[in-house]
Amino acid sequence: MSKYDEIDFEKVALHMQKQVETDPNNVQLRNELAIVFMEINQYEDAFFQLQAAAELKPSVQTLYNLGYFYFVEGKPIVEDMESRSVEEDVEEMSYTWEIADKEAFDIVEDILKYKPRHSFPYNVMGEMYIKKEKYEEAIGILEEAITLTPSLENLNNLGLCYYKKGRLSEAAECFRKAHLLRSSNNYSLFPFLSYGICLAHLGRKSEAKEATKELLTLSRKEGEDLEADIAEIYYILEDYEEVVNIYCKLDWEFYSEEFFPTYFHSLWKLSKTKQIEELASKTIQRKEKEMQEVLQDPDEEEEFKVEYKEVTKEEIAFIKNTVKEVYWGKAPIVKYEPTLETRCYLYGCFRHTDVNPSYFSI
Repeated sequence: MSKYDEIDFEKVALHMQKQVETDPNNVQLRNELAIVFMEINQYEDAFFQLQAAAELKPSVQTLYNLGYFYFVEGKPIVEDMESRSVEEDVEEMSYTWEIADKEAFDIVEDILKYKPRHSFPYNVMGEMYIKKEKYEEAIGILEEAITLTPSLENLNNLGLCYYKKGRLSEAAECFRKAHLLRSSNNYSLFPFLSYGICLAHLGRKSEAKEATKELLTLSRKEGEDLEADIAEIYYILEDYEEVVNIYCKLDWEFYSEEFFPTYFHSLWKLSKTKQIEELASKTIQRKEKEMQEVLQDPDEEEEFKVEYKEVTKEEIAFIKNTVKEVYWGKAPIVKYEPTLETRCYLYGCFRHTDVNPSYFSI
């Protein structure tokens, strides 16, 4: 249990609100109150505090935190918002949330013109460019972030960009370095998985196999259940015995049939067609049974039943087509997508970042 789990944040929020009433121009206090509001899931109140702080004293922190909030949470649309003050109590207002990526991008882009000496704005801008699939732009920004403070997140995301651009050697090195920076902030094994995939594609077989063995050990030890993904490294290396050795131990009720093409092809290469037929038949029967149970459930909505039936039929058709293609000798291609890594990047977040830089104006 974290030391913060014992704190009564609702009580803290009430106390800080009174402080803001007596010291309304204290932007640091408003930022801290916004973070406390987020602790108790009062995101609309948090937004209005961040907005007020940015209006009162535009600075790297106040503007960045507002921009980051836009990017992660969006913005609340409140009835008669233009006619209301940001100080007005919003509890009785009805509101909805909408994406605010443009507002976020504009704020962070402007902040970067001032060359802040902290990696957070660069990390977030890198994520924004990746979201837009602008990988070249993301590369430049993330390289600056790493110069300031290398982290699992920015190294992994730079590797992702290199991977997307076909620069596999550079991607592999970024993923390797990212994995070395696992910490209490982020224990993700996906950078290491991406590293193994890159090594396999580069034909660095001995290194890939060594990394894969270590990855399997970590996945099982930490309960990450990445075995099916890890098996695809062996598939790229054409080590079909190891692919089958991993896949045959999985409970396929809990794994997607999207892994069937590489598994079935590996079985076919080893002349184990009986296992293909058995798993395909068993999975189809299970899916048909589950579909009938949903369709006959009087408590389920008709719209959900129609959608569930359609999805299940598509899954069954996929399995049948996979078997056909495997028997035709068609080798499936691994379509791996590196995972974007992120974390909390709020300035002053005591739980996640403990970073509270100066409040100089810009």
